[in-house]
Amino acid sequence: MKPARSIEEAQELIASYVGCPEEFRLPISDQLQDPVGINMAIITDTILKRGWEPDGYTQEQGFRIYKYKELGA
Repeated sequence: MKPARSIEEAQELIASYVGCPEEFRLPISDQLQDPVGINMAIITDTILKRGWEPDGYTQEQGFRIYKYKELGA
């Protein structure tokens, strides 16, 4: 699994995904984890536009894998 290293790369992964959000996994490099959370806020806006919401994450070596579900589910 290759983690996204830019906001644009993460947004492309989100936009190009076809399937249910519960099966989607978004790997994000630790380099994008800024102290204030601005990068993840921008990425989350893209998720919310798809009608999804965050459903946790797992920490791996050098990146996190984010999970999602239908908004309001």
